[in-house]
Amino acid sequence: MIKDLRVRAAQPSDMPAIAAVLERCGLPVDELPRLVGEFHVALMESELVGCACAERFGDTAIVRSVAVLREWRDQGVASHLVNAVMMRARANGTRRAVLLTSSCPSYFARYGFSLIHASKLPTEVLESEEFQRLRNTSALCMCAMLS
Repeated sequence: MIKDLRVRAAQPSDMPAIAAVLERCGLPVDELPRLVGEFHVALMESELVGCACAERFGDTAIVRSVAVLREWRDQGVASHLVNAVMMRARANGTRRAVLLTSSCPSYFARYGFSLIHASKLPTEVLESEEFQRLRNTSALCMCAMLS
């Protein structure tokens, strides 16, 4: 665990640094201008080292764009970010969080996520850019109840 790590809601001025982290982690940046207010960022001193987003659709939030720079991985940064976006979603009245992952299902299971068939999700979630982008991939759909 990193002693001096700070996690906070993203600000518009964080957009270039968030984009750099997403790009270095191989994640898309095309929706960042629309979603920057839904992100949380992790900072070490003044360096942005990670980010995560929870995009809300009614009573469901899609947890997405969880990214941590390689040199800061395995130190609890992603855990702090996932906890922050889920806490914010819960505080905003979101009942469930969903995500798509092709590489980390066991990681997200720690937060109460379990596999679910995507067809059980609301239409607006299935029609989201995130789900459309990953619909024909090997990504697994996972869900966690927040309330």
